[in-house]
Amino acid sequence: MTNYLDGYGKEFCTHCKKYRHKEGFDGCIGKLKNVMNACCGHGENNMAYVQFNHGTFDKHPNKKRLSGQEALDYITKNKN
Repeated sequence: MTNYLDGYGKEFCTHCKKYRHKEGFDGCIGKLKNVMNACCGHGENNMAYVQFNHGTFDKHPNKKRLSGQEALDYITKNKN
């Protein structure tokens, strides 16, 4: 299967049907506060992640990264 995760279509996601924002983040996510980088998984939910740019996070004090469904839930709740 050829998809976003294989390195193809980096400017446009065929799953989300959105272009990457000019600042570099995925169009379906938008900006997330205190997040260094994130990915919705582009149809492969287990590949989704959110990586925070600081050592603490108010709801997950010892986590710097969320993965899979936990990341998708965070993205859905916090995207703007």
